[in-house]
Amino acid sequence: MERTEALLIADLCEGDETALAPLVEKYKRMVYRLAMQITKNHADADDVMQETFIKVYRSIRTFQKDAAFETWLYRIAVNEALNFVKRRERRRESAFEAAEGEYETTTRYQAQTASDPHVHAEKAELRHYVTKAVNSLSLKHRTVVILHEFEGLTHAEIASILNCSEGTVRSRLHYARKKLRTLLKPYVDASNV
Repeated sequence: MERTEALLIADLCEGDETALAPLVEKYKRMVYRLAMQITKNHADADDVMQETFIKVYRSIRTFQKDAAFETWLYRIAVNEALNFVKRRERRRESAFEAAEGEYETTTRYQAQTASDPHVHAEKAELRHYVTKAVNSLSLKHRTVVILHEFEGLTHAEIASILNCSEGTVRSRLHYARKKLRTLLKPYVDASNV
């Protein structure tokens, strides 16, 4: 008999370590994808994912049962990823060294692979420019763009995850989009010729 998420969380709170594995299995792709988008490195994303689930295990008793587990998990994953990037920056490693196409492009706007090689090449080029532009944003602006545009979260969910107001989320998203429009303008202008 499969346990529900609520039962797994309750069992985990009571010290049943076996309840963690099904939660990890259910959410590992989401956590990895988010970590990959923020850290832009497979090994770092693996580390963030591992640290996220360790933190879930250690702090499950602080989870408030009336809250959404997924939102709580997002908050932990985002914080772990942001802290990882900040630590990496303090070690003077560039936070923006992403190999082209390195992070998954499983977004709600992901285009299907085209059968026409020219269309496929154009889409690959667009992904490259968008990836480069998003990576050039500051960490706080990039995080909001990733959570909203790539993960499809609402302003309220992002505010809860980042522990800020919805107004702050809207403001960051506004400035990030403005910068992205500027960065992507040469590509858009060139494609309209």
